Amino acid sequence: MEKDVINILIVDDEKYEGILMEKSVAWESEGFHITGNVQCAEDALALMEKQTPDIVYTDINMPRIDGLELSRRIREAYPAVHIVIVTGYREFEYAREAIHIGVEEFLLKPIQSDELLAAAVKLREQILKEREQQSKDVEIYPVLCQELLRRIVTGYIKSEEAEEKLSEYRIQLWKNKGVRGVLLIMDLEDHDVLLKLLEIMNEALGEKNYGYFSLEKNKIFFVVEETPEIKKLLGNAFEQITELGKDGTVAASVSCYYEEIDDSPKILSECEEALVDTMRDERKTLIFYEDYIEYMQQISHSYPVNFDSYRIAVKSGDQEAAVGFIDHYLEQYIFNGPLMISQLRNLGVLLFHNTMSVLKESNKHLDNEEQVKILENISGINTLQEFCRTLYALIEGTIQTISRNAGGNTVAQKAQEYIEQNLDREKLSLNLIASDLFVNASYLSRIFKQSVGESITKYIMRKRVEKSMELFDTTDLKVYEVAAAVGMPDAHYFGTSFKKYTGKTVNEYKSKNRTLSGK
Repeated sequence: MEKDVINILIVDDEKYEGILMEKSVAWESEGFHITGNVQCAEDALALMEKQTPDIVYTDINMPRIDGLELSRRIREAYPAVHIVIVTGYREFEYAREAIHIGVEEFLLKPIQSDELLAAAVKLREQILKEREQQSKDVEIYPVLCQELLRRIVTGYIKSEEAEEKLSEYRIQLWKNKGVRGVLLIMDLEDHDVLLKLLEIMNEALGEKNYGYFSLEKNKIFFVVEETPEIKKLLGNAFEQITELGKDGTVAASVSCYYEEIDDSPKILSECEEALVDTMRDERKTLIFYEDYIEYMQQISHSYPVNFDSYRIAVKSGDQEAAVGFIDHYLEQYIFNGPLMISQLRNLGVLLFHNTMSVLKESNKHLDNEEQVKILENISGINTLQEFCRTLYALIEGTIQTISRNAGGNTVAQKAQEYIEQNLDREKLSLNLIASDLFVNASYLSRIFKQSVGESITKYIMRKRVEKSMELFDTTDLKVYEVAAAVGMPDAHYFGTSFKKYTGKTVNEYKSKNRTLSGK
């Protein structure tokens, strides 16, 4: 008598009133099933999108959307659903409006259990007659086929009953060969898109070689007959489907094939597993379960044996090299196959722990709250963009933290000390300093300017001129000797730079200083 079960949805903003309505009647033994018990109209409508009940018991006085407005919306979207108003309101206007909307029953609180059951029993007779009529209606045939496939794939009915129903509905699937499942995600709100989608499937597979049913608003599940060329046929169909859904995400997964009807739930679970774990960015994705399993086995041991080069890059402040390590890994191990969410999350965790070890080696640390937040971000990664944004930010923050130690000996200070000690080197430059300090040149340039307030090039020139002024004041060295001593052996270039910095020529400066010193 499973087909005669009547599904009931209860809607009452007073939680305990709803519980009382559900518990005061032995619904199951009377042939009814409570599909939900919610406290607002919004939840009721959301639940009905997933499973349409036969009867809705609803209160009138509810916040935001009251019971009468809910009844109007149900009547528009689900005209076959029967509505029973259960309320404490006794005004005639409410009853009259409810009848106008199409409410079959109007019960007053405090409601008695026998009244609740009596209303349901009365409506059941009408519902069963409607079902009988629908089953005879040719227009309902596709819906019945879809519902049958759904019940088979979800394991709701077993092989003996399934075979009987498949024969009754003239469905050839499982009769001669095995089947595969195909789970497709795309925007199907436009009915024309669904019709075009079915045209593509008809052309690729043949009208009788597949069936389908909707899982959710933007998810559709196909049961397709196994053939030697099924992968090629589905691949060709998917290319056309991506064009159909070119303005949004289109992703599909295909299960292994199974011959026995009782194995049918596997085709759904395999599709869901592969699709949930397959990265979906802006590109289109088609993944076969066999390939998914093989690929996951290949990558299970594909992580680098160690992260030495990554740790060295982070410790030395070479952000470019650290990011390059990640980019190289992605290119080598991930871009060659489907992008797996779990794979990126695992890589993120490994990078996180290696980054924390670098901080520890540098006598730095993040507090527990910061670490937990970063790990939460990594565990929530769903796209490649989120992965890069999260890990690149971690690298940059770590490098900045390492560059600030307790003694104030920052990377910028090390660069200043290096410049002071090497002013006489003619080819003293940003790249040379970065190389000798084992840091990335662009990172050093940025950090130096932030800390000192001027670029390294200007700082070197200023220090050279200041050093030359000191030598002119304290020694009798000739101009070319001073120029060489500050790493500028080209006397003409030295003279030009000196005037640009001091506003005086070398001779003017020396003459003025002799006058001031009495020489």
